[in-house]
Amino acid sequence: MTARVDKQWKDKGLTGYSTEAILGTLGHYGITLDEAGFKATASSKFPLELAIEWKPQWKGTGQFASYPYAAANELFNRLLPDEPTPMKTAHVILDLIANGLKTVAAKEDANLTGAFKHWDDVVPRLPAKGDRRDSFLRELVTFLESWAQTFNELPERLAKAGKKDEALRFALVHEVLFTDREGCMTALVRAQTGEREGALADLKKWAEDTGRDVFARYSALDAIFQLEEFEAAKPLGLAVFDAAAAEAKWGLADSIAHLLGHIVQKVGGDAAFMREVRNRLDRAHAHTGGHH
Repeated sequence: MTARVDKQWKDKGLTGYSTEAILGTLGHYGITLDEAGFKATASSKFPLELAIEWKPQWKGTGQFASYPYAAANELFNRLLPDEPTPMKTAHVILDLIANGLKTVAAKEDANLTGAFKHWDDVVPRLPAKGDRRDSFLRELVTFLESWAQTFNELPERLAKAGKKDEALRFALVHEVLFTDREGCMTALVRAQTGEREGALADLKKWAEDTGRDVFARYSALDAIFQLEEFEAAKPLGLAVFDAAAAEAKWGLADSIAHLLGHIVQKVGGDAAFMREVRNRLDRAHAHTGGHH
């Protein structure tokens, strides 16, 4: 009789079960594969993608309804131990966030150096830029969602706390993970540590550059917004929105339109600018189903 996982797996976790039992349970509920088959599939997909792919054939209910993702993640860790998973990488980043917050608060038990070492160990093993990296990031951000704002703010918060070196290293974490932010997070730190004019000049140049990827232009625009350089952001925002719309990247265009709306709320604008913003909000909402 094939070994299987029992109903207590959710409480116990899967680490104590044999690979045979994990695969046997998958097979019992409709997903038949062996170790070699899993490794072959996992070479091009991450756990969440695998679980989604298995869903149409999955017959498990109750305690086993959520089993596919847990099994995929455990098998990935077990059979491909040198490959970083989104979940393992999220744990490293959450450790960075926790120690970054302790550093800002001057806690004695802060160990940001140790957290950075764990991060540096992960970086060479991250998927190369491309579709596989995009899939990795889509799954990663699901684990970081509730900490996203803190993660985004920490480079500046460290800089304001007088921790410039740590702030620059934290900015690079962002830029390594999300390559469209390259230079932009570092510029935010530079602006907080005596280089505001030069940092702002670079951000403007990047936001204006029509040869630059539109997501990278948006990252520069967003950094300008974070620096509260709202007058500079107004014309740049209109131009970057139009570039996103021209490429039919309406999710991004919607984000830009709302950034422009926030500028209007904060500092207003003349009638012509407000008409342009309203027009872009209407266009973005027409394509995304959003509302004002």
